[in-house]
Amino acid sequence: KPEDETMADSCLYCHGTKVEVKGLKERETELGEMSFPILTGWPNHGVGRINPDGTMGACSPCHSRHSFSIEMARKPQTCAECHKGPDVPAYPVYKVSKHGNLFASLGHSWNFSSVPWTVGKDFMAPTCAACHVSLIVKLDGEVVAERTHQMNDRASWRLMAVPYAHAHPRSPDTWTVKNEAGLPLLVELDGRPVSGALIGVEEQRKRRNKMKGVCLSCHSSSWVEGHFRRFEHAIDYSNKMTLAATEILLSAWKSGVAKGLEHNESIFDEVIEIKWVEQWLFYANSTRFASAMAGTDYGVFANGRYKLATNLQEMLELLHTRQR
Repeated sequence: KPEDETMADSCLYCHGTKVEVKGLKERETELGEMSFPILTGWPNHGVGRINPDGTMGACSPCHSRHSFSIEMARKPQTCAECHKGPDVPAYPVYKVSKHGNLFASLGHSWNFSSVPWTVGKDFMAPTCAACHVSLIVKLDGEVVAERTHQMNDRASWRLMAVPYAHAHPRSPDTWTVKNEAGLPLLVELDGRPVSGALIGVEEQRKRRNKMKGVCLSCHSSSWVEGHFRRFEHAIDYSNKMTLAATEILLSAWKSGVAKGLEHNESIFDEVIEIKWVEQWLFYANSTRFASAMAGTDYGVFANGRYKLATNLQEMLELLHTRQR
């Protein structure tokens, strides 16, 4: 198990620590001696932070303390703090997309503080906030998308850091779900959804249409339909490549060349298992994000389809070598 400070300095930096009061200490101040809390899990501004009073969440990942700037929340560099690495490459993909090109070249002249945010007037290409959370209106004031603080309101697929892209969970309490293998996943190892764990087809359709509505405020219907067709094809392709890697891993466990679920061992500590994780956590993720945001090479050579194919071949050769 990782040390608490390691967790707080890595995963929980973005996901959020549990901040607890463990006592008080006295300090001299300009106003005399005062008592201050001794906190564990602090400092932290992770979005899922559990606060000492039992409340959950933090505003500061998007709106930093003191200024609470809506401009900051609307700029993609803010999202990059937690969505930049190979496991969630949203920001690097956005930077090389046409939308990212426009933001980099023209964004200095856009109005990032206006409420509501008018497409074609205040901004000329979407940032992360425009697609996912902001109140967007047309030039005539017609509402394109209502404001939300639920980041998946307009997302029909869960792409991030999961073996298989799938519909979003019905409940955010995903740790309560276990698949047939006893793993805390919303899908089985072959990609089938866990019964009752995911939103239905109709809810997916509603969310997809919300996102399409944002796209249609600038693009034609043929452009938007073509984009979503390619995006869902990329989801299907990346899921198949994850399934192929999973079948190799299951063969390794079955033949005894690696020890995993069947042996009550960790499924993350052997080379072939680590390569299985890389298959979906890095390469499938990158392929999906690149397709979702038209991020060009991140879906091909920069941790995309090329890496999906070569990593799969390396897993297969590793299996055959160890079976000899």
